[in-house]
Amino acid sequence: MSNLSILDEVAQKLKTSSDQIRFRRELAGTSTAKVTEISWGKGKEGILKQNTTKEEWIIYSSLVKKYKLPVPKIIAISKTSEIPWILLEKIPKSIHPKNWKKDNVEAALREVAKINSKFYNNPILDTLGALPNVNEENWNDIKRKLQDNIKKALKIAESHKGKTPLTKTSLETVRKDINSKDFLVRFLAAGRTLIHGGTWTYNFLQTATKTYLLDWQESMIASPALDFVHFYDFLPIHAEGFRVRFSERPFSLEELQDIYFDELEKNKVKINKTKFKQSLKASISFQIAHIWAPMLKPDVILLSGGRYFIARSLRLWPSRKTMRQHYTDLMEIRKKK
Repeated sequence: MSNLSILDEVAQKLKTSSDQIRFRRELAGTSTAKVTEISWGKGKEGILKQNTTKEEWIIYSSLVKKYKLPVPKIIAISKTSEIPWILLEKIPKSIHPKNWKKDNVEAALREVAKINSKFYNNPILDTLGALPNVNEENWNDIKRKLQDNIKKALKIAESHKGKTPLTKTSLETVRKDINSKDFLVRFLAAGRTLIHGGTWTYNFLQTATKTYLLDWQESMIASPALDFVHFYDFLPIHAEGFRVRFSERPFSLEELQDIYFDELEKNKVKINKTKFKQSLKASISFQIAHIWAPMLKPDVILLSGGRYFIARSLRLWPSRKTMRQHYTDLMEIRKKK
């Protein structure tokens, strides 16, 4: 089995011949896996994800069916080849996130809350040893990685003073927060759960009746507030081809919290709101160190005439002023009483 090509192995799982399988097109997205639309037989279509991460593999092979996670139906799955793969159903006619209305945003956040509820302080978490786990036992290693991210970002911010959206002041504030003795206690004040780790609207597929969540490779065991913060953080960000734009959030932070807590309570999970607020503030520091600091890179782009300029955190993201205001808003939430 291990010597079979992926094509042969997929064909064997589907009980068809390899010459019946057609590779339709490569799909671009946030996933680190190679994602391809394929078809076989008459009217049968699916999405093939090759080279999935160990985190995503655990989700699909161990947790999807038992806990009814909101993912597309698994048609076939294998880890016997050198390149693990998953074949998922193709979801037709999903609503593009740029066209989402308020009810679409609410539906997505409620799915996040449902996932967090299923695993909230659940003993199953202790059996998922291959997933990153933010706890006291692993904290020193995790903190070291976060601080290393900040250290590298600080060098860039210092070298290109005033030309980076994440400022030296913001990075220093985050570094000090993460390095504080009680940071882990505050981060985990709201408890722990399985988090998706990338709850951006573009990782959702929504139809008229269902909401699916894709790309689980950033999954970890951590505070539920981290999934909430990621959702809030990326909510105004929209990708249009190779360009990224910002829009107004359709809900305030408080309104989103109300939706989130309402769904938690429907799923019989009660989190003390004061403790959640503690976790939320700490999660913002974690988010900046884990997600945003590594994006701050000293990219240099060649312009016509041989001139150079320092790029923003991502070459095609909105203006430095817009991004800086975005980070300022996050930092302001940390200050609120």
